[in-house]
Amino acid sequence: MTSEKSKRAIIIGVSSIAVLYVFASQLMSLNPFVSSWDMVDFSLALDRYDIRAMQPHFPGYPYFILGGMLTGILTETPNQALVLFNVLVYASAILPVYLLASKIISRPHAFLVAAVIYTASYPLIIVNQPMSEGAALAAFWWYFWSIAASVDRPAGKWMLLPLFLFSVLLGIRLSYIPMGVGLIFLLYKKWNHKQIDALGLVKYVLIAGLSQMIWLGALIVTEGGIMNFFDLAFGFTGGHFQEWGGTTASNDLSIIARVKTFLFTNILWWGIFSRTTVLMVLYIVIGIFLFLPAANDKSYKNSTFLLGAFMMGAYGLWALFAQNIDKPRHILPLALILIFLVLAVFFQRKNTIYSSLLILLLIIAQAIVSSNIVKKQASEEPAVYQLAHFLEQQQEEFVLYTWEETRVLQYLKMPYPHKRVYTYNVFLHDQGLYKGKTIYLTDSVAEGFRSQGADISKKIEKVKVFDSYKIFDPVYHEIILYKWTP
Repeated sequence: MTSEKSKRAIIIGVSSIAVLYVFASQLMSLNPFVSSWDMVDFSLALDRYDIRAMQPHFPGYPYFILGGMLTGILTETPNQALVLFNVLVYASAILPVYLLASKIISRPHAFLVAAVIYTASYPLIIVNQPMSEGAALAAFWWYFWSIAASVDRPAGKWMLLPLFLFSVLLGIRLSYIPMGVGLIFLLYKKWNHKQIDALGLVKYVLIAGLSQMIWLGALIVTEGGIMNFFDLAFGFTGGHFQEWGGTTASNDLSIIARVKTFLFTNILWWGIFSRTTVLMVLYIVIGIFLFLPAANDKSYKNSTFLLGAFMMGAYGLWALFAQNIDKPRHILPLALILIFLVLAVFFQRKNTIYSSLLILLLIIAQAIVSSNIVKKQASEEPAVYQLAHFLEQQQEEFVLYTWEETRVLQYLKMPYPHKRVYTYNVFLHDQGLYKGKTIYLTDSVAEGFRSQGADISKKIEKVKVFDSYKIFDPVYHEIILYKWTP
Protein backbone atom coordinates (compact mmCIF):
# COMPACT_ATOMS: atom_id res chain seq x y z
CA MET A 1 0.00 0.00 0.00
CA THR A 2 2.81 2.38 0.94
CA SER A 3 4.55 1.60 -2.33
CA GLU A 4 1.42 2.47 -4.34
CA LYS A 5 0.99 5.74 -2.40
CA SER A 6 4.59 6.63 -3.17
CA LYS A 7 4.04 5.93 -6.85
CA ARG A 8 0.94 8.11 -6.91
CA ALA A 9 2.85 10.89 -5.13
CA ILE A 10 5.58 10.70 -7.77
CA ILE A 11 2.96 10.83 -10.54
CA ILE A 12 1.35 13.92 -8.99
CA GLY A 13 4.77 15.52 -8.54
CA VAL A 14 5.83 14.94 -12.16
CA SER A 15 2.45 16.23 -13.36
CA SER A 16 2.92 19.38 -11.28
CA ILE A 17 6.35 19.95 -12.82
CA ALA A 18 4.85 19.55 -16.31
CA VAL A 19 2.15 22.12 -15.52
CA LEU A 20 4.68 24.60 -14.13
CA TYR A 21 6.94 24.07 -17.15
CA VAL A 22 4.11 24.93 -19.53
CA PHE A 23 3.11 27.97 -17.48
CA ALA A 24 6.70 29.24 -17.43
CA SER A 25 6.97 28.70 -21.20
CA GLN A 26 3.87 30.81 -21.71
CA LEU A 27 5.15 33.66 -19.55
CA MET A 28 8.50 33.69 -21.32
CA SER A 29 6.98 33.43 -24.81
CA LEU A 30 4.18 36.00 -24.96
CA ASN A 31 3.06 36.14 -28.57
CA PRO A 32 4.22 39.50 -30.05
CA PHE A 33 2.33 39.13 -33.34
CA VAL A 34 -1.05 40.50 -34.40
CA SER A 35 -1.84 38.43 -37.47
CA SER A 36 -5.60 38.46 -38.03
CA TRP A 37 -8.52 40.87 -38.27
CA ASP A 38 -9.86 39.89 -34.84
CA MET A 39 -6.47 40.25 -33.19
CA VAL A 40 -6.16 43.78 -34.57
CA ASP A 41 -9.65 44.61 -33.27
CA PHE A 42 -8.76 43.58 -29.72
CA SER A 43 -5.29 45.14 -29.71
CA LEU A 44 -6.51 48.52 -30.96
CA ALA A 45 -9.17 48.58 -28.24
CA LEU A 46 -6.50 49.08 -25.59
CA ASP A 47 -5.44 52.33 -27.25
CA ARG A 48 -8.97 53.59 -27.96
CA TYR A 49 -12.13 51.68 -27.10
CA ASP A 50 -14.57 52.29 -29.98
CA ILE A 51 -16.94 49.54 -31.12
CA ARG A 52 -18.05 51.48 -34.21
CA ALA A 53 -14.43 51.56 -35.36
CA MET A 54 -14.22 47.82 -34.57
CA GLN A 55 -11.91 48.45 -31.63
CA PRO A 56 -12.97 45.79 -30.78
CA HIS A 57 -15.85 44.49 -32.89
CA PHE A 58 -19.31 44.01 -31.42
CA PRO A 59 -20.25 43.26 -28.66
CA GLY A 60 -17.17 44.92 -27.22
CA TYR A 61 -15.88 42.20 -24.84
CA PRO A 62 -15.52 44.74 -21.98
CA TYR A 63 -14.26 42.36 -19.28
CA PHE A 64 -11.54 41.05 -21.59
CA ILE A 65 -10.42 44.53 -22.60
CA LEU A 66 -10.45 45.61 -18.94
CA GLY A 67 -8.23 42.64 -18.12
CA GLY A 68 -5.80 43.67 -20.85
CA MET A 69 -5.70 47.20 -19.44
CA LEU A 70 -4.80 45.83 -16.01
CA THR A 71 -1.93 43.73 -17.34
CA GLY A 72 -0.80 46.44 -19.76
CA ILE A 73 1.62 47.92 -17.23
CA LEU A 74 3.60 44.66 -17.30
CA THR A 75 4.08 44.35 -21.08
CA GLU A 76 5.53 46.30 -23.98
CA THR A 77 2.60 46.17 -26.40
CA PRO A 78 -1.22 46.09 -26.13
CA ASN A 79 -1.47 42.69 -27.81
CA GLN A 80 0.97 41.16 -25.32
CA ALA A 81 -1.07 42.67 -22.48
CA LEU A 82 -4.10 40.73 -23.72
CA VAL A 83 -2.02 37.57 -24.09
CA LEU A 84 -0.68 37.93 -20.55
CA PHE A 85 -4.20 38.36 -19.20
CA ASN A 86 -5.22 35.18 -21.04
CA VAL A 87 -2.26 33.26 -19.65
CA LEU A 88 -2.87 34.30 -16.05
CA VAL A 89 -6.62 33.67 -15.93
CA TYR A 90 -6.29 30.40 -17.87
CA ALA A 91 -3.79 29.15 -15.30
CA SER A 92 -6.36 29.90 -12.58
CA ALA A 93 -8.77 27.47 -14.27
CA ILE A 94 -6.72 24.52 -12.94
CA LEU A 95 -8.50 24.98 -9.60
CA PRO A 96 -12.15 24.76 -10.79
CA VAL A 97 -11.31 21.84 -13.11
CA TYR A 98 -9.76 20.01 -10.15
CA LEU A 99 -12.76 20.77 -7.92
CA LEU A 100 -15.19 19.63 -10.61
CA ALA A 101 -13.33 16.40 -11.29
CA SER A 102 -13.09 15.64 -7.56
CA LYS A 103 -16.89 15.51 -7.47
CA ILE A 104 -16.75 12.48 -9.80
CA ILE A 105 -13.42 10.75 -9.12
CA SER A 106 -10.72 10.65 -6.42
CA ARG A 107 -8.65 13.76 -5.69
CA PRO A 108 -5.35 12.40 -7.08
CA HIS A 109 -7.12 11.47 -10.31
CA ALA A 110 -8.88 14.84 -10.32
CA PHE A 111 -5.51 16.58 -10.28
CA LEU A 112 -4.38 14.52 -13.26
CA VAL A 113 -7.54 15.53 -15.14
CA ALA A 114 -6.82 19.20 -14.37
CA ALA A 115 -3.23 18.76 -15.58
CA VAL A 116 -4.41 17.19 -18.85
CA ILE A 117 -6.90 20.00 -19.44
CA TYR A 118 -4.30 22.70 -18.71
CA THR A 119 -1.49 21.23 -20.83
CA ALA A 120 -3.75 20.50 -23.85
CA SER A 121 -1.79 21.99 -26.74
CA TYR A 122 -4.26 23.62 -29.11
CA PRO A 123 -6.10 25.55 -26.37
CA LEU A 124 -2.72 26.95 -25.23
CA ILE A 125 -2.03 28.19 -28.77
CA ILE A 126 -5.28 30.15 -28.65
CA VAL A 127 -4.58 31.36 -25.11
CA ASN A 128 -1.30 32.75 -26.47
CA GLN A 129 -3.14 34.98 -28.96
CA PRO A 130 -4.58 38.47 -28.24
CA MET A 131 -8.18 37.27 -28.51
CA SER A 132 -10.83 36.56 -25.91
CA GLU A 133 -11.07 32.77 -26.27
CA GLY A 134 -8.37 32.08 -23.68
CA ALA A 135 -10.00 34.19 -20.98
CA ALA A 136 -13.41 32.81 -21.96
CA LEU A 137 -12.24 29.23 -21.42
CA ALA A 138 -11.03 30.14 -17.94
CA ALA A 139 -14.29 31.94 -17.13
CA PHE A 140 -16.23 28.93 -18.40
CA TRP A 141 -14.51 26.52 -16.00
CA TRP A 142 -15.19 28.83 -13.04
CA TYR A 143 -18.80 29.19 -14.18
CA PHE A 144 -19.13 25.39 -14.59
CA TRP A 145 -17.75 24.86 -11.08
CA SER A 146 -20.04 27.51 -9.56
CA ILE A 147 -23.11 25.72 -10.91
CA ALA A 148 -21.91 22.33 -9.66
CA ALA A 149 -21.15 23.85 -6.24
CA SER A 150 -24.60 25.48 -6.11
CA VAL A 151 -26.35 22.21 -6.99
CA ASP A 152 -24.85 20.58 -3.89
CA ARG A 153 -25.85 23.41 -1.56
CA PRO A 154 -29.24 24.71 -0.41
CA ALA A 155 -30.75 27.49 -2.52
CA GLY A 156 -29.58 30.86 -1.32
CA LYS A 157 -26.53 33.08 -1.64
CA TRP A 158 -24.55 30.41 -3.53
CA MET A 159 -27.09 30.70 -6.35
CA LEU A 160 -25.90 34.26 -7.03
CA LEU A 161 -22.37 33.18 -7.94
CA PRO A 162 -23.18 31.31 -11.19
CA LEU A 163 -25.59 34.10 -12.21
CA PHE A 164 -22.78 36.64 -11.89
CA LEU A 165 -20.12 34.42 -13.47
CA PHE A 166 -22.38 33.84 -16.47
CA SER A 167 -22.41 37.62 -16.91
CA VAL A 168 -18.61 37.66 -16.75
CA LEU A 169 -18.45 34.83 -19.28
CA LEU A 170 -20.66 36.61 -21.81
CA GLY A 171 -18.87 39.91 -21.16
CA ILE A 172 -15.69 38.16 -22.27
CA ARG A 173 -17.14 36.19 -25.17
CA LEU A 174 -20.81 36.39 -26.17
CA SER A 175 -20.69 33.19 -28.25
CA TYR A 176 -20.72 31.19 -25.00
CA ILE A 177 -24.39 32.08 -24.57
CA PRO A 178 -25.52 28.43 -25.08
CA MET A 179 -23.77 27.63 -21.80
CA GLY A 180 -26.79 29.29 -20.23
CA VAL A 181 -28.37 25.82 -20.22
CA GLY A 182 -26.25 25.32 -17.12
CA LEU A 183 -28.39 27.87 -15.30
CA ILE A 184 -31.52 26.11 -16.55
CA PHE A 185 -30.08 22.85 -15.20
CA LEU A 186 -29.44 24.51 -11.83
CA LEU A 187 -32.88 26.10 -11.56
CA TYR A 188 -34.55 22.84 -12.55
CA LYS A 189 -32.65 20.97 -9.86
CA LYS A 190 -33.70 23.49 -7.21
CA TRP A 191 -37.30 23.47 -8.45
CA ASN A 192 -37.42 19.68 -8.59
CA HIS A 193 -36.11 19.39 -5.04
CA LYS A 194 -38.63 22.03 -3.92
CA GLN A 195 -35.89 24.40 -2.77
CA ILE A 196 -37.41 27.28 -4.74
CA ASP A 197 -40.99 28.11 -5.70
CA ALA A 198 -42.37 30.04 -8.69
CA LEU A 199 -41.55 33.39 -7.04
CA GLY A 200 -38.00 32.26 -6.33
CA LEU A 201 -37.59 31.11 -9.92
CA VAL A 202 -38.67 34.51 -11.22
CA LYS A 203 -36.33 36.23 -8.74
CA TYR A 204 -33.27 34.31 -9.94
CA VAL A 205 -34.14 34.85 -13.59
CA LEU A 206 -34.38 38.61 -12.94
CA ILE A 207 -31.04 38.59 -11.10
CA ALA A 208 -29.47 36.78 -14.05
CA GLY A 209 -30.78 39.47 -16.40
CA LEU A 210 -29.61 42.30 -14.15
CA SER A 211 -26.16 40.70 -13.94
CA GLN A 212 -25.87 40.88 -17.73
CA MET A 213 -26.83 44.56 -17.59
CA ILE A 214 -23.61 45.33 -15.71
CA TRP A 215 -21.65 45.12 -18.94
CA LEU A 216 -24.47 45.64 -21.43
CA GLY A 217 -25.55 48.83 -19.70
CA ALA A 218 -22.01 50.18 -19.81
CA LEU A 219 -21.81 49.50 -23.54
CA ILE A 220 -25.16 51.18 -24.18
CA VAL A 221 -23.90 54.28 -22.39
CA THR A 222 -20.61 54.33 -24.32
CA GLU A 223 -22.47 54.02 -27.64
CA GLY A 224 -24.75 56.94 -26.90
CA GLY A 225 -28.01 55.13 -26.22
CA ILE A 226 -29.92 51.93 -26.73
CA MET A 227 -30.89 52.62 -30.36
CA ASN A 228 -27.27 53.12 -31.38
CA PHE A 229 -26.41 49.92 -29.55
CA PHE A 230 -29.11 47.94 -31.37
CA ASP A 231 -27.98 49.41 -34.68
CA LEU A 232 -24.50 48.05 -34.04
CA ALA A 233 -25.85 44.71 -32.86
CA PHE A 234 -28.07 44.07 -35.89
CA GLY A 235 -25.36 45.19 -38.29
CA PHE A 236 -22.82 42.80 -36.83
CA THR A 237 -25.09 39.78 -36.39
CA GLY A 238 -26.48 40.23 -39.90
CA GLY A 239 -22.99 40.03 -41.34
CA HIS A 240 -22.06 37.09 -39.12
CA PHE A 241 -25.03 34.92 -40.00
CA GLN A 242 -25.63 35.94 -43.63
CA GLU A 243 -22.39 37.18 -45.23
CA TRP A 244 -18.92 36.54 -43.82
CA GLY A 245 -19.48 34.55 -40.65
CA GLY A 246 -19.00 31.04 -42.02
CA THR A 247 -22.25 29.77 -40.46
CA THR A 248 -24.64 27.32 -42.15
CA ALA A 249 -26.45 30.33 -43.61
CA SER A 250 -23.33 31.70 -45.30
CA ASN A 251 -21.36 28.54 -46.09
CA ASP A 252 -21.84 26.22 -49.06
CA LEU A 253 -20.84 23.02 -47.24
CA SER A 254 -23.47 20.28 -47.10
CA ILE A 255 -24.65 19.31 -43.63
CA ILE A 256 -22.79 15.97 -43.90
CA ALA A 257 -19.54 17.68 -44.89
CA ARG A 258 -20.03 20.25 -42.14
CA VAL A 259 -20.57 17.57 -39.47
CA LYS A 260 -17.52 15.65 -40.70
CA THR A 261 -15.32 18.76 -40.56
CA PHE A 262 -16.80 19.79 -37.23
CA LEU A 263 -16.29 16.45 -35.48
CA PHE A 264 -13.23 14.84 -37.01
CA THR A 265 -11.20 17.84 -38.18
CA ASN A 266 -12.07 20.58 -35.69
CA ILE A 267 -12.84 18.76 -32.43
CA LEU A 268 -10.57 15.72 -32.72
CA TRP A 269 -7.65 16.53 -35.04
CA TRP A 270 -7.31 20.20 -34.03
CA GLY A 271 -8.98 20.63 -30.64
CA ILE A 272 -7.86 17.41 -28.89
CA PHE A 273 -4.96 15.95 -30.91
CA SER A 274 -3.53 19.40 -31.75
CA ARG A 275 -2.58 18.12 -35.22
CA THR A 276 0.07 15.94 -33.55
CA THR A 277 0.38 12.21 -34.22
CA VAL A 278 1.85 11.34 -30.81
CA LEU A 279 -1.06 12.95 -28.97
CA MET A 280 -3.55 11.29 -31.32
CA VAL A 281 -2.08 7.85 -30.55
CA LEU A 282 -2.14 8.45 -26.78
CA TYR A 283 -5.77 9.60 -26.84
CA ILE A 284 -6.75 6.61 -29.00
CA VAL A 285 -5.08 4.26 -26.48
CA ILE A 286 -7.06 5.91 -23.69
CA GLY A 287 -10.20 5.46 -25.78
CA ILE A 288 -9.44 1.78 -26.28
CA PHE A 289 -9.01 1.27 -22.53
CA LEU A 290 -12.49 2.70 -22.00
CA PHE A 291 -13.99 -0.23 -23.87
CA LEU A 292 -12.10 -2.94 -21.99
CA PRO A 293 -13.98 -4.86 -19.27
CA ALA A 294 -14.30 -2.93 -16.01
CA ALA A 295 -16.50 -2.43 -13.00
CA ASN A 296 -19.86 -0.75 -13.49
CA ASP A 297 -19.50 2.88 -14.48
CA LYS A 298 -21.80 5.26 -12.62
CA SER A 299 -20.33 8.56 -13.78
CA TYR A 300 -23.30 9.25 -16.06
CA LYS A 301 -25.53 9.45 -12.97
CA ASN A 302 -23.37 12.13 -11.35
CA SER A 303 -24.94 15.61 -11.53
CA THR A 304 -21.61 17.26 -12.42
CA PHE A 305 -21.11 14.81 -15.27
CA LEU A 306 -24.66 15.42 -16.51
CA LEU A 307 -24.20 19.19 -16.27
CA GLY A 308 -21.07 19.00 -18.41
CA ALA A 309 -22.83 16.80 -20.96
CA PHE A 310 -25.80 19.19 -21.22
CA MET A 311 -23.57 22.23 -21.77
CA MET A 312 -21.45 20.36 -24.29
CA GLY A 313 -24.57 19.38 -26.24
CA ALA A 314 -26.00 22.90 -26.26
CA TYR A 315 -22.74 24.55 -27.29
CA GLY A 316 -22.11 21.79 -29.82
CA LEU A 317 -25.28 22.63 -31.74
CA TRP A 318 -24.42 26.32 -31.61
CA ALA A 319 -20.86 25.76 -32.84
CA LEU A 320 -22.02 23.42 -35.60
CA PHE A 321 -24.66 25.71 -37.09
CA ALA A 322 -23.87 29.27 -35.96
CA GLN A 323 -20.06 29.47 -35.88
CA ASN A 324 -17.39 29.65 -38.59
CA ILE A 325 -16.49 26.06 -39.53
CA ASP A 326 -13.17 27.25 -41.00
CA LYS A 327 -11.93 28.39 -37.58
CA PRO A 328 -11.40 25.41 -35.24
CA ARG A 329 -10.92 27.72 -32.24
CA HIS A 330 -14.69 27.97 -31.96
CA ILE A 331 -14.91 24.36 -30.75
CA LEU A 332 -12.41 24.73 -27.89
CA PRO A 333 -14.92 24.39 -25.03
CA LEU A 334 -16.31 21.25 -26.70
CA ALA A 335 -12.88 19.66 -26.97
CA LEU A 336 -12.03 20.40 -23.34
CA ILE A 337 -15.39 19.30 -21.92
CA LEU A 338 -15.11 16.09 -23.95
CA ILE A 339 -11.63 15.43 -22.53
CA PHE A 340 -12.96 16.14 -19.04
CA LEU A 341 -15.90 13.74 -19.38
CA VAL A 342 -13.88 10.98 -21.05
CA LEU A 343 -11.18 11.09 -18.36
CA ALA A 344 -13.81 11.04 -15.63
CA VAL A 345 -15.23 7.83 -17.09
CA PHE A 346 -11.72 6.47 -17.67
CA PHE A 347 -10.68 6.83 -14.04
CA GLN A 348 -13.95 5.40 -12.76
CA ARG A 349 -13.46 2.32 -14.90
CA LYS A 350 -9.67 2.04 -14.55
CA ASN A 351 -8.70 2.92 -10.98
CA THR A 352 -5.17 1.49 -11.14
CA ILE A 353 -1.62 2.79 -10.99
CA TYR A 354 -1.20 1.85 -14.65
CA SER A 355 -4.11 4.06 -15.71
CA SER A 356 -2.49 6.96 -13.85
CA LEU A 357 0.83 6.26 -15.58
CA LEU A 358 -0.87 6.35 -18.97
CA ILE A 359 -2.40 9.75 -18.18
CA LEU A 360 0.97 10.96 -16.85
CA LEU A 361 2.53 10.01 -20.18
CA LEU A 362 -0.15 12.08 -21.92
CA ILE A 363 0.52 15.06 -19.63
CA ILE A 364 4.27 14.90 -20.31
CA ALA A 365 3.71 14.59 -24.08
CA GLN A 366 1.29 17.53 -24.07
CA ALA A 367 3.66 19.63 -21.96
CA ILE A 368 6.53 19.05 -24.40
CA VAL A 369 4.39 19.74 -27.47
CA SER A 370 2.73 22.76 -25.87
CA SER A 371 5.90 24.45 -24.67
CA ASN A 372 7.62 23.96 -28.03
CA ILE A 373 4.67 25.20 -30.01
CA VAL A 374 4.13 28.25 -27.78
CA LYS A 375 7.80 29.20 -28.22
CA LYS A 376 7.49 28.74 -31.97
CA GLN A 377 4.34 30.86 -32.05
CA ALA A 378 6.20 33.72 -30.35
CA SER A 379 9.29 33.56 -32.56
CA GLU A 380 8.25 32.79 -36.14
CA GLU A 381 6.66 35.53 -38.22
CA PRO A 382 3.13 34.86 -39.49
CA ALA A 383 2.65 34.76 -43.25
CA VAL A 384 1.01 38.20 -43.31
CA TYR A 385 4.06 39.72 -41.57
CA GLN A 386 6.33 38.10 -44.15
CA LEU A 387 4.17 39.59 -46.91
CA ALA A 388 4.26 43.03 -45.28
CA HIS A 389 8.03 43.11 -44.94
CA PHE A 390 8.67 41.69 -48.42
CA LEU A 391 6.63 44.44 -50.04
CA GLU A 392 8.24 47.04 -47.81
CA GLN A 393 11.54 46.26 -49.52
CA GLN A 394 10.23 46.73 -53.07
CA GLN A 395 11.62 49.74 -54.94
CA GLU A 396 9.01 50.24 -57.66
CA GLU A 397 5.70 52.01 -57.08
CA PHE A 398 2.84 49.58 -56.55
CA VAL A 399 -0.56 49.05 -54.99
CA LEU A 400 -1.63 45.90 -53.18
CA TYR A 401 -5.17 44.50 -53.19
CA THR A 402 -6.06 42.22 -50.29
CA TRP A 403 -9.01 40.65 -48.51
CA GLU A 404 -8.70 40.69 -44.70
CA GLU A 405 -4.92 41.07 -44.74
CA THR A 406 -5.17 44.84 -45.12
CA ARG A 407 -6.40 45.15 -41.52
CA VAL A 408 -3.06 43.76 -40.31
CA LEU A 409 -1.10 45.93 -42.74
CA GLN A 410 -2.87 48.98 -41.35
CA TYR A 411 -1.99 47.91 -37.82
CA LEU A 412 1.66 47.49 -38.82
CA LYS A 413 1.57 50.97 -40.42
CA MET A 414 2.95 49.78 -43.74
CA PRO A 415 3.93 52.84 -45.84
CA TYR A 416 2.74 51.53 -49.21
CA PRO A 417 -0.84 51.66 -50.59
CA HIS A 418 -2.99 48.60 -49.91
CA LYS A 419 -6.73 48.19 -50.41
CA ARG A 420 -9.38 45.69 -49.42
CA VAL A 421 -11.48 44.59 -52.39
CA TYR A 422 -14.22 41.98 -52.64
CA THR A 423 -15.76 42.24 -56.12
CA TYR A 424 -14.08 41.78 -59.51
CA ASN A 425 -15.86 44.68 -61.20
CA VAL A 426 -14.77 47.13 -58.49
CA PHE A 427 -11.20 45.85 -58.82
CA LEU A 428 -11.16 46.30 -62.61
CA HIS A 429 -12.27 49.90 -62.24
CA ASP A 430 -9.97 50.73 -59.34
CA GLN A 431 -6.76 49.23 -60.68
CA GLY A 432 -7.19 51.28 -63.83
CA LEU A 433 -6.54 54.38 -61.73
CA TYR A 434 -2.97 53.25 -61.09
CA LYS A 435 -1.50 53.21 -64.60
CA GLY A 436 2.26 52.86 -64.56
CA LYS A 437 2.26 51.19 -61.14
CA THR A 438 2.69 47.50 -60.39
CA ILE A 439 -0.56 45.85 -59.28
CA TYR A 440 -0.27 43.10 -56.66
CA LEU A 441 -3.05 40.97 -55.24
CA THR A 442 -3.16 38.14 -52.71
CA ASP A 443 -4.55 34.65 -53.30
CA SER A 444 -7.61 35.40 -51.14
CA VAL A 445 -8.54 38.14 -53.60
CA ALA A 446 -7.84 35.89 -56.60
CA GLU A 447 -9.98 33.08 -55.14
CA GLY A 448 -12.76 35.55 -54.48
CA PHE A 449 -12.70 36.66 -58.12
CA ARG A 450 -12.79 33.05 -59.32
CA SER A 451 -15.80 32.34 -57.11
CA GLN A 452 -17.54 35.25 -58.87
CA GLY A 453 -16.98 33.56 -62.24
CA ALA A 454 -14.01 35.64 -63.39
CA ASP A 455 -11.35 33.86 -65.47
CA ILE A 456 -8.10 35.50 -64.32
CA SER A 457 -5.67 32.61 -64.91
CA LYS A 458 -3.90 34.42 -67.78
CA LYS A 459 -3.84 37.77 -66.00
CA ILE A 460 -1.96 36.87 -62.82
CA GLU A 461 1.63 35.79 -62.28
CA LYS A 462 2.80 34.18 -59.03
CA VAL A 463 5.48 36.28 -57.33
CA LYS A 464 6.10 34.65 -53.96
CA VAL A 465 4.54 32.31 -51.40
CA PHE A 466 4.60 33.14 -47.69
CA ASP A 467 4.13 30.27 -45.22
CA SER A 468 3.63 29.95 -41.49
CA TYR A 469 2.45 27.14 -39.22
CA LYS A 470 -1.14 26.25 -40.08
CA ILE A 471 -2.22 25.58 -36.51
CA PHE A 472 -1.59 29.24 -35.60
CA ASP A 473 -3.87 30.53 -38.37
CA PRO A 474 -5.93 28.00 -40.35
CA VAL A 475 -7.12 30.67 -42.83
CA TYR A 476 -4.05 32.84 -43.58
CA HIS A 477 -1.17 30.46 -42.84
CA GLU A 478 -0.29 30.57 -46.54
CA ILE A 479 -0.45 33.76 -48.60
CA ILE A 480 0.38 33.78 -52.31
CA LEU A 481 1.33 37.12 -53.84
CA TYR A 482 0.37 37.64 -57.49
CA LYS A 483 1.24 40.34 -59.99
CA TRP A 484 -1.61 41.54 -62.18
CA THR A 485 -1.17 41.87 -65.94
CA PRO A 486 -4.05 43.84 -67.50
